[in-house]
Amino acid sequence: MATVMVVDDVAANREIVRMLLGFRGHDVIEAHDGADALRLAHAHHPDVVVSDVLMPGIDGLELVHRLRADPDREAAQAPVIFYTANYLEPETRPIAEACGVSQVVLRSQDPDALLDAIDTALAAGPVDISVTADEDFAQTHLQTVNAKLIEKVRALHDTERLFEAMAVASPVGIGIIDRHGSADYVNPRLAEILQVPLTRIVGSGWLTCLGLADRDADAVLGLLHGAGGDSELRFTHRITWPDATVRFLRVHLRQTHDEDEGLTGGVLMVDDVTDVAHAEERLREESRRRQDEARHRDAERLDSLRRMAGGTAHDFNNILGAILGYTNLAIETITDGREDDSIPAETAASLLGDLAQVVKGGERAKALTQHMLAFGRREVNQPAAVKINTLIEGQRESLAAAAGPACEVRLVLRADLPEIKADPVQLARALDNLVRNSVEAMPAGGTVTITTAAVGGNVTVEVRDTGIGMTPDVLERACEPFFSTKSTAGTVGLGLSTVHGIVSQAGGQLTLRSEPGEGTSVTIALPAVAGTTPVPPPPPRDNPRERGGGETLLLVDDEEAVLQVTARMLGGAGYRVLTAPGAAEALRLLERHGGEIAALVTDVVMPGMDGRQLARIAAGRRPGLCVVFVSGYAESLFDENGNNLEPGSTILAKPFDREKLVGTVRTALSLTQRS
Repeated sequence: MATVMVVDDVAANREIVRMLLGFRGHDVIEAHDGADALRLAHAHHPDVVVSDVLMPGIDGLELVHRLRADPDREAAQAPVIFYTANYLEPETRPIAEACGVSQVVLRSQDPDALLDAIDTALAAGPVDISVTADEDFAQTHLQTVNAKLIEKVRALHDTERLFEAMAVASPVGIGIIDRHGSADYVNPRLAEILQVPLTRIVGSGWLTCLGLADRDADAVLGLLHGAGGDSELRFTHRITWPDATVRFLRVHLRQTHDEDEGLTGGVLMVDDVTDVAHAEERLREESRRRQDEARHRDAERLDSLRRMAGGTAHDFNNILGAILGYTNLAIETITDGREDDSIPAETAASLLGDLAQVVKGGERAKALTQHMLAFGRREVNQPAAVKINTLIEGQRESLAAAAGPACEVRLVLRADLPEIKADPVQLARALDNLVRNSVEAMPAGGTVTITTAAVGGNVTVEVRDTGIGMTPDVLERACEPFFSTKSTAGTVGLGLSTVHGIVSQAGGQLTLRSEPGEGTSVTIALPAVAGTTPVPPPPPRDNPRERGGGETLLLVDDEEAVLQVTARMLGGAGYRVLTAPGAAEALRLLERHGGEIAALVTDVVMPGMDGRQLARIAAGRRPGLCVVFVSGYAESLFDENGNNLEPGSTILAKPFDREKLVGTVRTALSLTQRS
């Protein structure tokens, strides 16, 4: 083990040598310049001195010369090894020989070369200073140092010319900034980018020319002062040229340090990325355009499906109404025949059992048409003021039943929500469908959370589950009718499409968010309203067997089968019924029997003059005439805001049974008679 003194003005160089010698077990003394080395040599008498050559103040050559002339013989006889990156061995040989330097090792050599040189010096022992001549030291020293300085100056000049050439040719604006925020150098490109003379940029003018906000300027100066832990700063900045042209700049400021890691300032790089910014904006606009087109195509596709579903369901309603009507009439006839023994009991039971299956199938078909009409936004509804929290609270038990024992329904209802305008029955059905869909997505159980809130003039209802979620392709088609990932029978694939139609018909929006394994969130947003019509009380239930008061009714429908079965139902209830297949015949009957007719019961959608036009003419001829509209097509009865086009009128949705028909007509007549 030996004591080695390392002399170098660069701390990093000393650290490298110290670590290298530490692996050999040597004790290392560090000196930061020649003067410090002389002091430490007297104090510690190192076995070997490893010194740089080119140092400020007392350089390596002068250090060796003084050591050899030192009266402290133990310090003077220490072997010296030059470890340098600035001098080549032939350059230092004359002075090294004159001063008694043991060896010269270049930093570019393998580290083992330094270790081997130290081992050789230790083996040789102290230097014989009696044979060291110094008569020519001053001249040799001066020649050596001058030659190296000339070489360094030339190298520095070449570096400056190279930097200048690079900076002038650079497409990026460059500035060299000191730690006080003053620009010592800026290249011509920076002046070109900022459209100001170079003289305005140097010094502290570059901050003003960049037009940085106070916060950005503080961040820049803070970086130069070493505030915070960041060593660089990047941001995009917008400036306006004197000719009002707007440019976008990408600014990059990086700290610079000296060899001892001291902060000296920073390098500023400014790039004009206006073309890139415009290209990115065009890309964003193109992306938005494509998204808008995709949404438009989806809306058109859904609208086409709605028209098809609504039109099909409307026509099917008329057919279904006739089927169910005649079936119910047949059931009543058979029941009466069994009671008066005109039909054997066994035969009646068999016939009633068969007809019951027809009714059962008809009811399923009726539910299907309601789903399709809801999706097509053609279901007859009764919009009214609804307090959504009250509706959900009243539905709590039915929602829990729909969730089943394996799933929990949590309600998170925000208080003091404004009212919305919607059909409460349809809205309740939509919530029930959403909960059932959520349960199907959680076969192992889970939680359905229903949350209400007020967002931007809307009242929102979010139904969120912890289920399996949907893939993007399934999510895209989730609201299509009859689209489903399930293989079960029934009205599968109509849950979300029905909800979508109900929400759209109420003037709201439906938003779906889902990811595989992350569950699904369905948000209904409905416009908040004030001063809407309160929910009307339900009409009194009538006994279908209770007979009417013999009033004369004018029944109008362009579907012959529906017209006849409806007439038989009303006639069986004790009313006198006049039938007309269209508006023209209805007006002739009204003219002929005007004083006798108590109520007009008319289909709405008819060729030529529709039911609403007929009702206006009839009311003009017979003021106070009771009118009952029959329709399976909501668009003919309500405007785009969901308002009834015939305020105060009675509406009966198709298909209907005898009880519903008779009860609606009787209620309408009672209201007319009381008014």
